[in-house]
Amino acid sequence: MDIIKDDLHMIIRKELGSSNPRIKIQGILAGVHAVKFLLYEQRNIVDLERLLEGNAVTYASARYLPNSNLLDTINDLKLTMQYCLNAEGEVDEMIAINIAGLTLDPKSEVYIGILSPLFQLVQTLHYRQHDRNLTSIDALLGCPVVMPKFNIDLIEDMDSVAISNILDCLIHCINWFIELVNAFATQNDDDLNEKILKRISQIEELETTVREILIRSKISYKPPVCTFNVSKYTGEQTEMKSIKAQTGKHKGSTKKPGQDDSVLPQTVRSQATQNNASMKNCLELSHNVPVRPLHFNIINLLKIEMTEDEESTNELTVKSLIFVLKGLNSDIEKVLLSKIKRKTFLSKQNSVVYDAIKAVEYADTINKLLPQLVEHLKFVTLSMEKSIGNLDENEVEISYTPDLLNLITCLECIFNFCTIYFKWVGFKQHFNARFLRTALGILANEIDETVSIRELVATVAEFAEFAEYEKYCLQISTAVSLIEFLKSIYTHSESRDILKILKTLAQNFLSRQWKTPEGALEKGLFYNQSVDLLASIYFISNEVLALKNLTLQLTEDIKLLKNNKATLSTFKCINKSNFPILYRNLGSALHDATKTCLEKGLTNSEHLHLWKDVATIMKHMSDIAKTLENRNNLTAFFKKSIPVLKLFMSQGIPILEIQFKSENQEVLEILKILQQSTRFLQSLCCHSRLKKDTVLMSKVPHMRQLLETLIYKVKAVLAANNCSEAFWMGNLKNKDIHGEVIASQQSIVSEESVEDCDEQLPEDEDSDDTDDDMLNPDSRSVSDIV
Repeated sequence: MDIIKDDLHMIIRKELGSSNPRIKIQGILAGVHAVKFLLYEQRNIVDLERLLEGNAVTYASARYLPNSNLLDTINDLKLTMQYCLNAEGEVDEMIAINIAGLTLDPKSEVYIGILSPLFQLVQTLHYRQHDRNLTSIDALLGCPVVMPKFNIDLIEDMDSVAISNILDCLIHCINWFIELVNAFATQNDDDLNEKILKRISQIEELETTVREILIRSKISYKPPVCTFNVSKYTGEQTEMKSIKAQTGKHKGSTKKPGQDDSVLPQTVRSQATQNNASMKNCLELSHNVPVRPLHFNIINLLKIEMTEDEESTNELTVKSLIFVLKGLNSDIEKVLLSKIKRKTFLSKQNSVVYDAIKAVEYADTINKLLPQLVEHLKFVTLSMEKSIGNLDENEVEISYTPDLLNLITCLECIFNFCTIYFKWVGFKQHFNARFLRTALGILANEIDETVSIRELVATVAEFAEFAEYEKYCLQISTAVSLIEFLKSIYTHSESRDILKILKTLAQNFLSRQWKTPEGALEKGLFYNQSVDLLASIYFISNEVLALKNLTLQLTEDIKLLKNNKATLSTFKCINKSNFPILYRNLGSALHDATKTCLEKGLTNSEHLHLWKDVATIMKHMSDIAKTLENRNNLTAFFKKSIPVLKLFMSQGIPILEIQFKSENQEVLEILKILQQSTRFLQSLCCHSRLKKDTVLMSKVPHMRQLLETLIYKVKAVLAANNCSEAFWMGNLKNKDIHGEVIASQQSIVSEESVEDCDEQLPEDEDSDDTDDDMLNPDSRSVSDIV
């Protein structure tokens, strides 16, 4: 057996040393499987160390023995020892990790990129061999690194090669520090925790330096590879592109001269990037510079108490908590929310297969540390309370200090962490219900394990004081994070109390006029997506009467929208550009509310009252579309009318036929009101052809068949009540939405101004739901009716 092991070791080491990339890949994969095999038994650790003997040169080359009489200079860059955390008495001999030496020396036999992954392997071995104790290598945590010394104010005067070399050194140093944090976060030692927090602060400092260099230098920079990617050699993924700072002015930009999104805090960045900001590293977010990921081990840092002193080195600061939570959010999202059971050729490159065992381990750890996170949430909200005081709606402006912006970002990260956890797919399995019960019990401060999940959710709604967090949502991104958090809890029991809080928060958030910290009005794709989310929640379970009153109010409010800066009096975050978002959600809510009422079992008279209200709402909606005439509003009315008309024909027409004799005036009034909407829909069919609107033209045949069917069904109602003479049908002239007759063969290409149509509106998720079932068995053909 030992002979076979020796032969395998020899083959693997030869493959690893091969210059052929494919053979090297085989060696790496064989080495990984060898590691997995040797880790099964403790005695095999020695064999594994033998396997790694060939890589000992890496550590020998990475060590740098300082000499006070000699200052190394490579490529005109002076090298010095920096970031030392070890005291003189802690180590026998002061050494440094020679990152700059290995990075800048083209003749070096060792590639610096292997330093971080090799240390990850070594610390894993020590962790396993020494019963989770890393004392024998903890000096590496405080070990200094050799880095180039430079003046960032003179970076613009350097040549591109020197700048690239500096950036390479900084990124390799960031990766080294990240692996140190990943490794020693598992150790419950106060001294080590202090050094870890210092390393986190240094990582943030280095990231800021990299961003500033990229902004100032404006060079085309290709970052070094930080993670192993087998697809590079199989041709599935193209090589990483160079990074160049954006210097051009973007349309509609409100940034001041010299200001760049990448150097601003998360809540100040453009809305297009804000949505995923809590899931990504700062460098990845701002300049697409990849660094090594943070591991789930860093969750142990949540045990450390928080402090308001940003200079503290032994307690968790707000900035450090943001750093930890961003790394955790990125990691747990892949593990807990992955829906991929196994990888196939259709899987995306970076897709992660769901591992149920690993997900349960994550959930168990999160539950243990959730009480500490709740305490951190209280600390953040109390700190925000001190910063903003008693906020009044009539207050002119809020002073956004850097500390307040960090608190806002931290609050958002905590909400996102909880959202990801409560969205865990494993909660749908009954044997994981204990994790959900424990987590809800922590939020509700309920220890009794006999309480059902439904009761716990109700208790959470009562005692968690989610409504109180509304005043801390000073940015739209934080408001969305809170809403998503509540939605994740609501899905587990559909509690009416949670839904009531959700709807109230959504209404209040829609009634705000959101601004950036600089005071500019929010706009862009992410802002409109946020408004869409808030509107969809606000319209959940609405009554038809409430929708009727709302549409009546909107017909008056839209007169205020004379320019793009004007807003509705009811919903101050709705302007002329994003009004179609509210409008199409209103159309969806009308269908849902009508269907819900019909399912309750109404009397015939109640049916008539319902359809009269529905017809009135459709009339108001058509009036709104005529007043705010743009493509998005017209398209929304066209699409959202289809399911309502289908519902009317299947369940409304039969009632009208029955009640015609006893309440003929009421029936005729309903048809008269509805006719105003159907005529407008007919005009829209002609309008789409006139404007060559391909989106609407694709639905015109369905709409015309629907309108034709409605006409003959109304005729059948009259015929059944011996009133056929009262029905008259003629040929309608082709008119546009303004009532003007369209000449034959006339067509005009749509030339809507961008001012009236916001190009950054989110997609309508159910925009095509009505197309597939348009020609269903309930919709009889004209010949069948006749």
